[in-house]
Amino acid sequence: MFLHKLGSSDARFKQLQFHDGMNILLADKTTESTSGDSRNGSGKTSFIRILRYILGGSIDDSLKADLLSKHSFWAEIELDGAAEPSRAQRPVSPRTKVYVNGSETSVDDWKRELSKLFGLPESIRRPTVGQLFGQLVRDYFSDPLKTYRVESDWESGTRIGFFLGFSPEILAKAGEVTALEKNRKALNKAISDGALGAIALSEPELRARLAQTREKRSRLESNLSGFRVDEQYADHQAEANRLTHAIRDLNDEGLSLERRKRDLELAMTEERPAVAGAELAKQLESMYAEIGIVLPETTTRRFSEVAEFHASVVRNRQMYLQAELLAVSQRLAEARSERQALDQRRAAVMNLLNESMALETFRSAERELTELDALVADLERKLELVQSVSDTGLRLRAMMSEAEANVRTEIADRELPLEEAIVLFQRLGEEIYNDRNVSLLIEATRKGILKVVPKIDGDASAGILGVKIFLLDMVCAATAIQIGRAPRILVHDSQLFDSMDDRQIASCLNIGARLADQVGFQYVVTLNSDRLAAAEIEGFDRRDYVIEPVLTDAGEEGGLFGFRFI
Repeated sequence: MFLHKLGSSDARFKQLQFHDGMNILLADKTTESTSGDSRNGSGKTSFIRILRYILGGSIDDSLKADLLSKHSFWAEIELDGAAEPSRAQRPVSPRTKVYVNGSETSVDDWKRELSKLFGLPESIRRPTVGQLFGQLVRDYFSDPLKTYRVESDWESGTRIGFFLGFSPEILAKAGEVTALEKNRKALNKAISDGALGAIALSEPELRARLAQTREKRSRLESNLSGFRVDEQYADHQAEANRLTHAIRDLNDEGLSLERRKRDLELAMTEERPAVAGAELAKQLESMYAEIGIVLPETTTRRFSEVAEFHASVVRNRQMYLQAELLAVSQRLAEARSERQALDQRRAAVMNLLNESMALETFRSAERELTELDALVADLERKLELVQSVSDTGLRLRAMMSEAEANVRTEIADRELPLEEAIVLFQRLGEEIYNDRNVSLLIEATRKGILKVVPKIDGDASAGILGVKIFLLDMVCAATAIQIGRAPRILVHDSQLFDSMDDRQIASCLNIGARLADQVGFQYVVTLNSDRLAAAEIEGFDRRDYVIEPVLTDAGEEGGLFGFRFI
């Protein structure tokens, strides 16, 4: 890729033209600019944002001004293998369209075309074209490893590793590990917070509770299937109770009748007629004669009459008792017959009750069965969640080990190319610092993330941070271009150099100019005139690196856009 020109449909916009090697977009800080003027009011950073936007990136908020909404930005870009430069034009609105050589295409299709500049396979989701251009056309300078604030470690490692020649498929495994770990943490948090229901039991306890609940449910379901619903169950139950009371009353009556019968039979045995009156009189006469007393005839006759009367009374009593006994026996037989009939009826009712169930009882049992169904489902869900956490933990450990092993293997397989990158980083760093140890550390983390650490001994100053970014970008760009994994362009905004001292800026500019010529890429730098002048004093030769026009932060028309809108 080669950037020839950049401009806008707005005639006031200052068209920029670029050449091989180093290109310096200079902003002249004049004496006319006041403390109220923005140091970047000339449009240096806007150039970075516009280029990123044309190359398929998101539009920066600073470019969403109403005065720009009707315009578009364009760039003439020579794509690799193309005979002529392509003109890519992207309107501020709508942002979903790009016009390549006048033909409308979608931003996604344009990014797919640009992905060929990096040799990105279509199956690869990370790194994206936007992430790769985010390092080659950088506008984020707070972290050497990140191209935007919330970029994850595994994405940073995948992007840098891609530039250094690593397999993107292997580096992407760290993303799967990170996603699985995030899912596991979210699941654990949801469980601990009670969002998925309280789970107080362990996996074995849940399994035992589930087995018990399933057995109880099965037993109740089986019992219900063997019964039929009797809507007159309560009437039958009342009848059974009535029959039981009636049988109990008959039993009581039968016992009373049995006692009455025994009393009657005993009375009939004891109350028999005495000896006939004449015989009794003779016995009396004989008894009195023995003691010397002779009973008068009138006495014996009277006694005989009394005896006959008594015998008559006893006979009448016997007849009464006989009649009473017969009545008792008949009632006793009737009671037994009634009791037998009642007992048979009660047996039939009880059998009906045993084989059926009351509607209300059935509904209550059904409700209990529904509750057991819900409990079983809840326990199954909780067990599944607990098992999922356990399984995820096992799977996560296995994936982490595999991902780490794969990256370590990649590091070993690419030992010589990585050594060249490490040596280049060290050599360039020592060119900037002759009193500090400079090194590039490359390792695989336990999660399979490629960890690349640019290290410069000393305090963690903003100047050292800027040098780390510069060195890492130079090494990544040079390495990637040499293996066909990057377009031949690297762009740095003046913000990168703001915290460096003049000698460090001079060293960085000299390195950038030299590598651009040696490796064969465009190195575009935006810089303020005062910093360039200071770097020249420290040994940088500006030659013909400065492109036209030179921007200025003074006045209304001196900036890139040709007017002030912020």
